[in-house]
Amino acid sequence: MSSSTLSVDATTPLLQSVSEAAGRYVNGEALPKSEPEHAVQKWHNPIINAWRILAAFFSFIVVGANDAIYGALVPYLCDHYGLDYASVSMVFLFPCLGYVAAALVSNWIHARFGQRGVAFLGSGFHVLAYTIAIQHPPYPVLVVLFVLAGLGSGLLDAAWNAWIGVMEDSSQLMGILHGFYGLGAALAPLTATSLITHRGWHWYQFYYIMAGGSIIEILALTTAFWSARGSPVTKELHTDRDAVSWWKALRASPTIQSLSYGATWIICLFIFLYAGVEITFGGWVFTFLVRERVVPPFAAGIANFVYWAGLTVGRVLLGFVTSYLNIGKYTVLVYVTACIICHITFWLVKEFTVSVVAVALLGFFLGPLFPEAVIAFADLLPKHLHISGIGIAVALGSAGGCVFPFITGALAKLVGLQILQPMVLLLLLLCLSSWVLFLMVSRRQISSC
Repeated sequence: MSSSTLSVDATTPLLQSVSEAAGRYVNGEALPKSEPEHAVQKWHNPIINAWRILAAFFSFIVVGANDAIYGALVPYLCDHYGLDYASVSMVFLFPCLGYVAAALVSNWIHARFGQRGVAFLGSGFHVLAYTIAIQHPPYPVLVVLFVLAGLGSGLLDAAWNAWIGVMEDSSQLMGILHGFYGLGAALAPLTATSLITHRGWHWYQFYYIMAGGSIIEILALTTAFWSARGSPVTKELHTDRDAVSWWKALRASPTIQSLSYGATWIICLFIFLYAGVEITFGGWVFTFLVRERVVPPFAAGIANFVYWAGLTVGRVLLGFVTSYLNIGKYTVLVYVTACIICHITFWLVKEFTVSVVAVALLGFFLGPLFPEAVIAFADLLPKHLHISGIGIAVALGSAGGCVFPFITGALAKLVGLQILQPMVLLLLLLCLSSWVLFLMVSRRQISSC
């Protein structure tokens, strides 16, 4: 192998190059290495990690705001563009294409450009999408912009989950990371609704705020991760084709290896369903309350806010509770069951105060599910597959946050928005079933080791 690589800082690179992976693992067996294994990273050691953690936290505020704002804008998009529910739900579906693209290219970007490349490209797509959205372009152009926003969010989501999810004290750190996601998701709809209803803003003027946040994001991330470079594949892949063929290199890549684990597919399914619950409910509850229960828009915005605020508090608080209880994967069963009870309460009790409490508690117990799923997955995978496996689960799984809100909108055109309640209940029940399946598979995998 060529010894010419880029200089990197003390931080462990997110991904090894394809040639390094092929050299270290042949037919699933590790070969001796000349370099010692890197120790588990800590949030404050090396000190640059502290600044990178803070930049990732701010980045998740933008990602959360991006995901949550669609639902608050749905009624205004309908009026501005003259859309029905099925057409306007495209704003939920099209970001899915961005997430899928992120899943396909994130491994290559990490290997070529490291965390610096992810930081610049992910936040750069945000800047581009929001800046053009301010111009309120024709609706087909707008949904294409949301593809770019989804691509940026998918790259950043996978990168920071994979990096922080394998750190020391990952439960607490992941809870805080996703708490900042919830903070952005809580503030964006409330701010937009308040500015539109009380200040007379147009829906597209809110993207001035989003564009400003994304500019801060790109500056913070690229500055913090500037020295975190990748390890590009060097010319030996072209000159030594007999030793390592393209097909063998592909089979030896962490991405393909991680897909050989049944747990990868189950976790992808769980996160796919979970993200469907989170974004479907958060995306449509505002419109549901306004048009089905005749709640004033500002009051519906408050209900939407307490949902995302509950999600934020749940991720931070229950992350510490889960770590303290030390029962790991089984807490997810308790949290999903609590979510089902809260949602049924919201469905059956139409009194506004009770509905707001139920919505807040639903968000509270939903909060820790995503980070706990990532942590449980990381515990099961070999260390050299953490980045690729978690990246796939996060990027592809998060596409559920695009697909199911779109399906809900399409069905709402036919039967009305009351479809929201049975749709969310079905997704929660499927979440519970998929996690039981994950526990069975993980127990069998551990017992076979």
